[in-house]
Amino acid sequence: MQFGSLFAALAAATPEAAAETTVQAPVIAAATEGVTRYPAAFFAERQPLSAYDMVVRVPGFTFDGGDSVRGFGGAAGNVLIGGQRPATKSESLEDALRRIQASQVDRIEIVVGGAPGVDMQGKNVVANVVLRADAKGSTLLAVASSFQQDGRTTPAMRFEGSRQYGVSAFDWSILTFRYVDDGAGEGPKVVRRADGSVSPSWLDETGGGDGLTAKANLKRPLLGGRLSVNTVYEQETYDWSLEDIPPAGGDRLKVIDADERQEGEIGLGWEKPLTARSRVELTGLVRRKHVDYASTFTDAGEAGRFTSARDSGESIVRGVLRHTLNPVLSFEGGGEIAVNFLESEIGYLVNGTPQVLPAANVRVEEKRGEAFGVATWRAHPKLTLEGAVRLERSTIEQTGDTNLEKSFTYPKPRLSATWSPTARDQFRGRIEREVGQLDFTDFVSSTTFSTGRDTAGGAELAPEHAWVFEAAWERKFGKDGALVLTARHKEISDVADRILVVDKAGNLYDAPGNIGDATGDELELSVNLPLERFVPGGLLRGKGTWTRSAVVDPITRHKRRISDEEPFEGELRFSQDLPKRKLQWGVELFSGSTETAYAFNEVSRFEIEPWLLAYAEVKPRQGLSLRVEAQNLTGRGLNRQREVFQGRERAPGDFAYLDDRRVDFDPFIYFRLRQTWG
Repeated sequence: MQFGSLFAALAAATPEAAAETTVQAPVIAAATEGVTRYPAAFFAERQPLSAYDMVVRVPGFTFDGGDSVRGFGGAAGNVLIGGQRPATKSESLEDALRRIQASQVDRIEIVVGGAPGVDMQGKNVVANVVLRADAKGSTLLAVASSFQQDGRTTPAMRFEGSRQYGVSAFDWSILTFRYVDDGAGEGPKVVRRADGSVSPSWLDETGGGDGLTAKANLKRPLLGGRLSVNTVYEQETYDWSLEDIPPAGGDRLKVIDADERQEGEIGLGWEKPLTARSRVELTGLVRRKHVDYASTFTDAGEAGRFTSARDSGESIVRGVLRHTLNPVLSFEGGGEIAVNFLESEIGYLVNGTPQVLPAANVRVEEKRGEAFGVATWRAHPKLTLEGAVRLERSTIEQTGDTNLEKSFTYPKPRLSATWSPTARDQFRGRIEREVGQLDFTDFVSSTTFSTGRDTAGGAELAPEHAWVFEAAWERKFGKDGALVLTARHKEISDVADRILVVDKAGNLYDAPGNIGDATGDELELSVNLPLERFVPGGLLRGKGTWTRSAVVDPITRHKRRISDEEPFEGELRFSQDLPKRKLQWGVELFSGSTETAYAFNEVSRFEIEPWLLAYAEVKPRQGLSLRVEAQNLTGRGLNRQREVFQGRERAPGDFAYLDDRRVDFDPFIYFRLRQTWG
């Protein structure tokens, strides 16, 4: 659970569906369409507030918000709104769905294996949120805050609205917020050295910040088609401090970090039917971001300061032509061009003396193009096949402290099949070559004063790519029960992990880099279990993902997991709807996780303990709701261990020390009050 979740929930809409509405079963569309339709009344007894609440309650459907990768096509989630993907990357798909009030939704359509004219965005299953044609608009005002045990509060306010003007529509949103970092807390630190000596101390961490987000979107007819304009502006500050306090008092390490971010985006989307069976879609998007970061430390008469100024941007043009040859066969083709850049300058002083890091001041620019073609064939009412071919070509150029240019060409074929032997069973399979995208910040050096560790930029880093083999079984039962079991196997090349970098002066640094080939396996289980027979209005939802991988460590030459991979991630949610009392309550449990990272001279483990919350939401009258949450009931702890070695071999005889830290974050209360009109 992250601190952002506390204020992100303000995006949810508020008018409840009428409790007296008769619950309807899902309507199965004609087999040639491959679409299951869930009318708004199907969700009524669950009292949804927003389109997001409805989407995540669809039996057997697992929400995917997309990836924050460069480009437009590769960042897609698995939900469409009105058959379209919003022409934005700055606003998350979850936020976009939360801004749509449940009263504006006509139905949710689940498309499996493809359907004529539907943009599957490379997914086997997508949801399409269809809005009511007679929706005129609404206004929402929401306030919220958490109350921490140390006296801190996190006030937030959202004011938004939407209006329909004939065939045009306009919506806007303003959000102001303050937040607390639930990854910062208090706890013990113990350093155990190779000579047997032990140094205990006490850590006191505090983190948080504030921000503003403004959005405006317009849809209107243009040149025989429909134009959408999406704009986003965001600014945010984040401050973090650490005191490492020895038991006897005296000198202590103090670290203060400050981060300021400004970001803006404008996206344009235009689509037009060319014939009864064909249509064209064009997308253009420009993003710009500036980040200032400063970190200072003092310790036993020493002092240091690290600063970083980063400017980044992305420009995208994308075009798609879709053609439905007949009710069972459709094609699409198109291309995308994207230009991305990151320009970074850093300053690094220790006791007033400048420090030199490799790849400290660099500019990274990528020019990337992709062409693609997709065919969807409903070979039988129970069988759908999809084949796709994509070809990606990119050039990454680095200038400044590092001068290097590299080009990559990757074909990305895909073949998927969906078979529905019965009305309740469905099998899905996929074979695809996936290509990862590089994080430009990995090309830039940095330092962390709280651990005293410098990291070099990964100048030679190349994209990771893999063959993915996936099989899934979905079983529906009862009115809205479902179980989905998915297995994946990956054959990975050029694994992105950690490597050793030696500068011209012979200094050793940890850096991002490619370490060879690997295999990976995932098993995912998702369950939607109605408890009506035992608990009226009760619903249990669960999801778990087990992951394993094997790669040869470049230092020890032994097999291990890929760095920062979580062996298990899961969640369990129980809720009960009591329409007569205008109340919903529930309990949610999020599993802990353990990540291990391998540097040339260090093995670090980061363990997050489970997060438990309970909530109740009452809706005393139309348009008004009050939600209260008891968060982090178990007082989640975060454990960090760093096993540090001398030299560059990570051999047992080279052990230097173990840095063992634990911080706990206290339980707290959160409330949210919302009112809507229209």
